Amino acid sequence: MASTSIPTSTFNTQEKILLLLLAAVSFTNVLDFMVMMPLGHELSMLFSLSPGQWSTVISAYTFAAALSGFVAIFYIDKYGRRDFLMVLYSGFLLGTLCCAFADSYLQLVLARAFTGLFGGVINALLFAIVGDVVAIEKRGRGIGLLMMGFSSASALGVPFGLYFGVTYSWRVPFFAIFGLGLILLVCLYRFLPVMRGHITAQAGTAVFAQLREIGRDADQRNGLLGAFFMFSGHFFIIPFLAPYMVANVGIAEQQLTWIYFCGGLMTVFTSPWIGRLSDRFGKFRIFAIFALLTTIPLIEITNMSAVPLWQVLLVTTLFFVVGGRSIPANALILGTAKPAQRGSFMGVRASVQQLASASASFAVGFIVSQSATGQYQHYAQAGMIGVVLTVASIFFLRAVQTKY
Repeated sequence: MASTSIPTSTFNTQEKILLLLLAAVSFTNVLDFMVMMPLGHELSMLFSLSPGQWSTVISAYTFAAALSGFVAIFYIDKYGRRDFLMVLYSGFLLGTLCCAFADSYLQLVLARAFTGLFGGVINALLFAIVGDVVAIEKRGRGIGLLMMGFSSASALGVPFGLYFGVTYSWRVPFFAIFGLGLILLVCLYRFLPVMRGHITAQAGTAVFAQLREIGRDADQRNGLLGAFFMFSGHFFIIPFLAPYMVANVGIAEQQLTWIYFCGGLMTVFTSPWIGRLSDRFGKFRIFAIFALLTTIPLIEITNMSAVPLWQVLLVTTLFFVVGGRSIPANALILGTAKPAQRGSFMGVRASVQQLASASASFAVGFIVSQSATGQYQHYAQAGMIGVVLTVASIFFLRAVQTKY
């Protein structure tokens, strides 16, 4: 494959535009998923959802994304990156529009599942593109810039969506994502290179042979297991974070905006910083440090009682910042795949991530319950499971060596 790696000095203007465009796509993709969380209390009231039903709404997206991520390994490396991304993004936008028009619990679950079929693979393809264009010694920085889409979704998109969702209608954020996505679809066609060099490089390689190779490669096995435990630990508390803050901690729904704004705004700055640290001091070392730090907010959040808003923001903002552990983790895992199979492998990684998120989101619905007064119970147990899974991810990723 012809080299498309970014030079080892600095990102030039064109390259920054490319990375920021990918971050914008990530922004809408992540926002569509994240905006469901702060709207959980309102949607549960509107559709009379039990905790189990609400966790099903969340996990419908991730289970569908896990399935499509696995299926994607059969074709993701057989098409140009731009064309394939545009097809996926179009399907994602259609699913988002369906969410906006959902009028029942069943319609909402089906719409979320349809969106997940496309949205889950987008994440894998974005990482593959970064792997294609960013040299390995600067990949942490590249992924850090890509992850700014996640940060921006939290700092700007989620509070915006929550405000209009609570003030006007929960449907408004989904219509807004659809409108912004149409603009980005045009930008992808205009600014993203076709990127077809990998097709020649992987011609004749059987997909099942690639799967066998993953099974034989200890680095890839450990990387995927580490990712599974990392995301499982995260999603054992995510689905009920906003509802718990409202029902148990006493935060008003409108005040939830501050949680996502402060946390997201801080990660806009810390994501590139974590990427630079990963490239300078080693990807696993930085991951391990941030993974251990993650245990603090996991315990604090799930045991929190009625406290002032500023105390809530200290803990939740830390939770957002240490979420940056996924930057060195993804850079580490990405470096285990050959360029010709990078898209397929990242499809597997995306499938593992979504399966982990879906399993945890679904399982926590059977752990957490509501009392007669509407407060959530057993959330602390979910937090401890998250701690154990997060620590377990360190033991698997420590054995991973980047090669490509």
